[in-house]
Amino acid sequence: MRSFSWFRLLFRPRYKNQLWRFIPLFNKRSTFFSAVQRRIPLRTLTALPLWFIVRAATQVEDANESNRPKNLASIVEQLDMMFDKEEFQKAYEYIEQNKTNELFQSHYIRWRIARIFYKLSLITKDKQLKRKLVEEGFEQVKLALEHGNHIYAVHKWYGILLNEKGQYTSTDEQIRNAYEVLDHFEEAVRLNPQDPTSYYLLGSWYWEIAQLSGWKRRIAKLIYGELPNGTIHDALKKFLLAEEISPNFYSKNLLMIVKCYIELNSRPAAMEFAKLLLDRERITQEDEEVHQELLKLIPRIERLLPFPQQGSFSKHV
Repeated sequence: MRSFSWFRLLFRPRYKNQLWRFIPLFNKRSTFFSAVQRRIPLRTLTALPLWFIVRAATQVEDANESNRPKNLASIVEQLDMMFDKEEFQKAYEYIEQNKTNELFQSHYIRWRIARIFYKLSLITKDKQLKRKLVEEGFEQVKLALEHGNHIYAVHKWYGILLNEKGQYTSTDEQIRNAYEVLDHFEEAVRLNPQDPTSYYLLGSWYWEIAQLSGWKRRIAKLIYGELPNGTIHDALKKFLLAEEISPNFYSKNLLMIVKCYIELNSRPAAMEFAKLLLDRERITQEDEEVHQELLKLIPRIERLLPFPQQGSFSKHV
């Protein structure tokens, strides 16, 4: 799974020489800088690993579709069923066969088409086809947003595909888009505060911000002005919220809780969630990868001192 922050991307050796050219773009007279400064709180520039949320989000993604026309029911059922069964190629063929059907122009259908294209892009080996699927998927969800901005899944998938589309754009555009990505995830949370995966994404954002070293933070501040404050406690709160809403819904969420408690030197809590993760059934390849990563963390947990003020689960939420 590809996981990175655009902050960290900028500090890779091949980008260091380009870093300073961004500074004039973000001076106080710049329109973009002024717009950023007016935003409270300041949005992050972190691009998140998003593909993992697909399976976990499926069950509740139609929570805001009570007004969906009845004549779309059959199409929605077909697309949702193929998505749940991971029959992405079959779904793609179904979409292609019906692309002239006016019903497929509905925003209720477009965001479902977008997520099929996105998921298919993850498994194709053809780089040109992968890019085509991502860009077409983004166009579908962009059109869905015009009339479907009341649907939280539209905002979620817009953020996912905008983030994924960033790999085919300039670093400047990736940075600008990261603000918009976070906006749409926050709107998804506002529209459906019971979706655990959106809280996982926000937790990942805080985690990435908290991991910035001092010198990287100082350099980034020169470019972007005041940076958002993100701490391990902030990240932990979001991960625990996700877990409270839907216990054991995603192995990576449990892993991130363990990592947070390790950073906070909380051995009992780290051990508690590590045990939950060890006992969790491993179904997907990602589950196996998470399991292997956890095994590497166990020696660190064993070296921790007992946390003197260990709180309950609810106190962190």
